[in-house]
Amino acid sequence: MENLNSGANELFICKARWLTIFGFPVLFWLYSGRISTGLLFVSVIFIFYNYLISFYHEKLSLNRYSLFLSIIDSLYLIYIFTLTFNESGGLPQVFYFLMLVMGIRHGISKYPLIVLINILLYLCTSVVGFVYHKITLSPELLLIQLTFTACFGILSSFIFKRTYQQQLEKEELIAELQSAYQQLCIYNAQVEELANTDPLTGLYNYRFFTQRLDKEIDLSKRFNRPLSLIIIDIDHFKDFNDTYGHPSGDIALKEVTLIFKNNIRDKDVLCRYGGEEFLILLPSTGIEEAYTCAERIRISVEQHCLNVPDTANSVNITISGGVACFPIDANNGEQLLRIADEVLYTAKHKGRNKIHRRR
Repeated sequence: MENLNSGANELFICKARWLTIFGFPVLFWLYSGRISTGLLFVSVIFIFYNYLISFYHEKLSLNRYSLFLSIIDSLYLIYIFTLTFNESGGLPQVFYFLMLVMGIRHGISKYPLIVLINILLYLCTSVVGFVYHKITLSPELLLIQLTFTACFGILSSFIFKRTYQQQLEKEELIAELQSAYQQLCIYNAQVEELANTDPLTGLYNYRFFTQRLDKEIDLSKRFNRPLSLIIIDIDHFKDFNDTYGHPSGDIALKEVTLIFKNNIRDKDVLCRYGGEEFLILLPSTGIEEAYTCAERIRISVEQHCLNVPDTANSVNITISGGVACFPIDANNGEQLLRIADEVLYTAKHKGRNKIHRRR
């Protein structure tokens, strides 16, 4: 078949060839009552030949040698045919086998030509055999055998074609199922991303944060390492929206998000808590490092000038933050979030634009 690889084709042919290698000498002995040393010698050669093809069918690019392999099989089976010529005028069944072998090797598209070649091989070999052995040619018998050979070729061609069509249908169905599965995976990934992402800032949302917090707490317990949490709130953000409008507030949230991203590590997890509040998880980070990170973010935001439309003067905003660390300040994720929120509340009540921690 065309869409089977040549290595698989040859491996199947090798398995079938074992039947001829071991079967024909036995059948010849049973049929004629004598042992052919020539057939035994050829069978030994083909045993090594078949082993060679069996072991190296994957390493060798046998598709390039398909014509050469077919010639070898043709000569081998024609030799067997000539051995039985004296007893029965030859066994045309060997050409049936040759026809199938060549059909498997060369594919369904070339099978009509293969049938024609085998009919001509049988005709030419028979005529030469009759002349060489000086046997009276029986046109009726030859015509009958040619007719049977042609009928076998037509029937096997139909079977090959039907099998090939079924294989194509199966592969098309598999391809459609694989494509549908890939589309489903893409769709599920998109849905998952939408479910876990804040549409305005592109950050993870609180739903994702709660799932990630539980995982990070488990990892911290397992590997005995700290986990810090920073909660950040934009100061007087309601007044900012009332003064400059909600579109400007959206711009401020996006620009502040970029500042946060530029001041944390790749392994840190930045999420939008809701409104003007943000959460930053810092794995393998103690309270001092987390506080330094939060202070660095606060200074960067304070020094940043916002690009507010229809405003001549530059606009600045500030943030307040609370820092807590597991397991120093809390024993679980829920408690860690509550403690960080409490110290944020303290920072806001002590004048804002500050970062606070519990200890």
